[in-house]
Amino acid sequence: MNKVILGLLFTLSLQSFSYDYFKEIEVNSNSKYKEFYITEDIYLNSRNDLGDIRILDNSGQEIPYVIEKKDVGYNNIDKTVSVGNIISETAKEEKMETVFKFSPQNELDDVFGNRIEIKPKRNFYFEYELLGSNNGKNWEYITYGEIYKTPDRENLLIDFPTEKYTYYKLVTDLSKESNFKGAVLKFYGSEKKEIETILVKLQYQSEEKDKISIITIQTNNLPISRIYLKSEGEFKRNYSIGNSYYYRTGTIFKVGNKENMEIDLREISRSEQMLLEIKNGDNKPLIISEIQGEYIPIKIMFRAEEKGKYRITFGDENLYKPKYDLEEFSSMIKERELVVTGKMNIVEKELIQEPKDMSIYYNIFIGLIVLLLSSFMIKKISKKK
Repeated sequence: MNKVILGLLFTLSLQSFSYDYFKEIEVNSNSKYKEFYITEDIYLNSRNDLGDIRILDNSGQEIPYVIEKKDVGYNNIDKTVSVGNIISETAKEEKMETVFKFSPQNELDDVFGNRIEIKPKRNFYFEYELLGSNNGKNWEYITYGEIYKTPDRENLLIDFPTEKYTYYKLVTDLSKESNFKGAVLKFYGSEKKEIETILVKLQYQSEEKDKISIITIQTNNLPISRIYLKSEGEFKRNYSIGNSYYYRTGTIFKVGNKENMEIDLREISRSEQMLLEIKNGDNKPLIISEIQGEYIPIKIMFRAEEKGKYRITFGDENLYKPKYDLEEFSSMIKERELVVTGKMNIVEKELIQEPKDMSIYYNIFIGLIVLLLSSFMIKKISKKK
């Protein structure tokens, strides 16, 4: 009886559907390998790792492809300026003040730097303020942020506009133990490579709360590597930016003919939006007139055995990135033809058969059987009497 009931439960079911997307690719030539750019609508509707992308031939069979990401369009400069020593650790008003001294590597060198890398002793988490001085007595505020070291993650870098100080003071929460064993002062920068990039105008909304400008930037899952802010006036403001996975802090400024209005997002993963917080203090909020995002376009290469219509499909969260042999030798393939994808289409596809909740009918059915058996037993007992 139970087997019959279970069979009925699986027979009476509802269809479950999900939505996928596809774009058609028209292949008209005999060249073996084709490539196309990943477009903004593919970024917006695909998984973060692009692992849901599939290429289908005329018969609907999957064919190998490779996603070719170019290097980030900047050559990084990461030069050690000085290795610093801790000269004092002082507790003041529930805070710990750690002072580092950075001496030039030789007498002719300056100690210009814009990044401090903390050398930790143990795991910790601190919110900090960083100050600078040329004599160890008169201190100037530089920036703020978070530093931490845990068993699986760490953020030990403090970035700030280029300064020329000999002493740096790190103000953190009071700790019973010493957490740092030193620091390294570096000059960190980048030179833009001669590489193709795309600059897009990003939509954003801004609100003011507790002397902070909170700006929600719509990045639409694009692989943005940098954003550029436009604003008038002279100012120097600290900011934090990120998404639900990662964020970083820094400083933007416009003073005289010097300015730094770009924000590096290379360590932050793709997301539909970024949250930028600008700390205004007692100043009027900045009026941001425009935000632009920059990213390097990515191509997909695939092998087309014959002419006809091919499809790129995406949007299925249950798919994982495939691994094809083509990825191992794609750099050796020089002859390629650039093709263009058509408009995005939505297709409804059947995924699985989900059983309908039949528990109420099962219970009614069992109840009826119990009643019938009870009635039968009562009649049998009555006849015997």
